[in-house]
Amino acid sequence: MSFPYSGLHCSISDMRPLIEAHRGDSSNAPENTLAAFRRALGSGVHSIELDVHPAMDGTLMVIHDDTVNRTTDGSGYVWDMAVDELLRLDAGAKFDRTFAGEKIPRLSDVLEMVVPTPVLLNVEIKATPAGALVPQNVARLLRRFGKEREYIVSSFDLSSLLRVRAIAPEIALALIGNGPEVLASARRHGFPWIHCNYRTVDKGLVTAAHGHGVRVAVWTVNHPDMLPYWRALGVDKICTNRPALMLAASGGLSRSSAA
Repeated sequence: MSFPYSGLHCSISDMRPLIEAHRGDSSNAPENTLAAFRRALGSGVHSIELDVHPAMDGTLMVIHDDTVNRTTDGSGYVWDMAVDELLRLDAGAKFDRTFAGEKIPRLSDVLEMVVPTPVLLNVEIKATPAGALVPQNVARLLRRFGKEREYIVSSFDLSSLLRVRAIAPEIALALIGNGPEVLASARRHGFPWIHCNYRTVDKGLVTAAHGHGVRVAVWTVNHPDMLPYWRALGVDKICTNRPALMLAASGGLSRSSAA
């Protein structure tokens, strides 16, 4: 059986679990930047996760927090800032001076980098006071970059996922949260994925999810020596800040070796 996502053509049992780079290769480059995504792609990772917030005009910016304070040399809420203002900020130097000048990317910038590759892209929508139009804008932008391509849109916010489905029902959806609660909701709404805090996942949950056709991802797992445990549980994806190390621990089954 071939794995249906992102042009990965090998046994699904061999591929489990997929390794997903959390905010890119965020242990070796500033999170949610093109540098982090470039390094993740170079590692042979199967999937990349990122977060989006809207700029003042609604442009989708790739950043985890609702403010720029933690990761850049600026301050303020993302949605209170113009795109040009956001693009002038340095999103790299706080991580390491060698990344000085790295910028907050637009989602469109990341799509231009990732879409030509076979890597699965997981776009997390943050529920914020300024984010009412974000689900619609995400769905439309992903469609513009390739309706036939596989994506995952994830969120803690159920209503955001339902708004994505209303515009682009072909996009796979993932509810984020604690295992038992998100599984019940995913079953109710027909979502193909749940993305769970790893502390809330056990064999019973994975078995129940698979019995209902729901795939299970765990976050955020950074210790390669735990990979055999998660593989034994049968989880489908591991979200990690250390993708290269997790890939090495998985026996070297990278995207490039699996294609």
